[in-house]
Formats: sequence, structure tokens, C-alpha cells
Amino acid sequence: MVPAIYLSVEKPPISTYDNNPILDAHGAATYLGLTIDCMKKWRQRNMGPSYIQFGKDGPVRYELDTLRAFREAHRIKVVYTL
Repeated sequence: MVPAIYLSVEKPPISTYDNNPILDAHGAATYLGLTIDCMKKWRQRNMGPSYIQFGKDGPVRYELDTLRAFREAHRIKVVYTL
């Protein structure tokens, strides 16, 4: 579960239950262990996780499921051989 501190909701949500919350850039960067600047550069270069942007210069938001899938897709599986 993502701490509420990273969700930055301007208005109270319609429902208190959401199995795929939306995170702002700070929350997404923290979840992935990156900086906000890194996330911004990735967006400028069409890299990184998919995001939602409300208008050309509008706020950027990330769905938690998308961040989870992005993190899993970049997991390196170490195979031990002796």
C-alpha cells in the first residue's frame, strides 16, 4: 500500500477505496527510487513508465499498476551457477 503522503490529492476522493491509485510525479519517483528530474527527463525523451497528462502543460500523474509493471519489467533475475 502506498502511503497517503505520496498521493497528493487536492480534493477528497469520491470513494475511499481505489485499488489503482494515481500518484503525482514525486510519489511515482519515490516509489521507483528515482528523482523527479529523472522522471521528467524520461518523459521528455519518451522513456520510462506510461503516464497521464491533463492538457499540454497540465499535471502529470502515474497509475500505481503502471509503475508496478514498469518496475517488474526492469527486474534483473540473477541465476546462480556453480
